[in-house]
Amino acid sequence: MQGKIIRGIGGFYYVHTHQGVYECRARGIFRKDKEKPLPGDLVSISVLDETEKKGNLDEILPRTNSLIRPAVANVDQALVIFSVHEPEPNFHLLNRFLITMEQQEIPVIICFNKTDLSTEQQQEQLRKDYENSGCIVVFQAAAKGEGITQVEELLRGKTTIMAGPSGVGK
Repeated sequence: MQGKIIRGIGGFYYVHTHQGVYECRARGIFRKDKEKPLPGDLVSISVLDETEKKGNLDEILPRTNSLIRPAVANVDQALVIFSVHEPEPNFHLLNRFLITMEQQEIPVIICFNKTDLSTEQQQEQLRKDYENSGCIVVFQAAAKGEGITQVEELLRGKTTIMAGPSGVGK
């Protein structure tokens, strides 16, 4: 049976399949080959106990991409969230993140949150600065529920990693 690892904790991997989520252990061959299963990996499992939803991880299927931090594979896109104010955006950090995703060929959505603390001019400048980088740029005021629908639509049906500094409203 095939599925996708949705979480890995303490040597257990939780694999989402068309028949539900199975708790699996990785076979010793992965340690021998120095290959570590990652969340997002497409895998083959063998079912040990159908009622308890337990199994073994037998094979990791080929990856389209993988990241070290966070440790994840087969990512469709990245959502990076920064606030417009409080805290002030660290553009050096944002640019480093964009370069890393570019190297992995992972599309990026930049979400600037807390737009209720900024002016239209500030938002327009941020849009101009980052839309030319090939990223999708969205604005929201999550505390007021503004812009949430647009972000939800961009995430629907995609495996997305999310990143951003503390205090930005992730």
